[in-house]
Amino acid sequence: MKSSLLKYVAFSLLMSFTTISFAQTTSYGAAFDTLNVKDQFEHLYKKSNTYEEYKVMSISGYNLLKQNSIDSIGQYQKVARNLQQEINTLKNDLTAANAATTSLQEELTASQQAKDSISLMGIEVSKSSYNSIMWGLIICLAAILLIILSLYKRGHHVVKETKNRLEEVQEDLENLRKNALVREQKLARELMDFKLKHKPNR
Repeated sequence: MKSSLLKYVAFSLLMSFTTISFAQTTSYGAAFDTLNVKDQFEHLYKKSNTYEEYKVMSISGYNLLKQNSIDSIGQYQKVARNLQQEINTLKNDLTAANAATTSLQEELTASQQAKDSISLMGIEVSKSSYNSIMWGLIICLAAILLIILSLYKRGHHVVKETKNRLEEVQEDLENLRKNALVREQKLARELMDFKLKHKPNR
């Protein structure tokens, strides 16, 4: 009888402890579901009993907090790995972009040099030098044209003066020819008159 009573008390205590433990676990689980890890530590600390200078915490609460902490750390580690992968991907993309930018910059420089240079008689010269050469040639051609125009104008003036003088000379010659003809006719008449006057009578 005494043995049965002891078994009953032991079973009752065990059931009570299990019920209390389950209730505490359920209570901690419900509270922990709405709290972050730091607040879970605070909640467990507040719910723990005080013995002298120590805190006596629930094993179920400790285990639940431990599991939650491990789960949170695992999630943070997973997030950290994902972020690290994203960082590595971004680094690779950045390296590729830098390489592409460098290549484009080199192509742009080569294109700019090709754009700024012109082939002149098989020689590559810069546009500024080409412009200087072209302007020099234009100025030289303009100077030659001015000289030619000046010479032409002066030659035209000389030809005009020569033509005028020639016309004057031709006019003087024509006048001399007419005068000579008149004198010749006059002399011929005088000679004829003289012959007629001194012709002997028969």
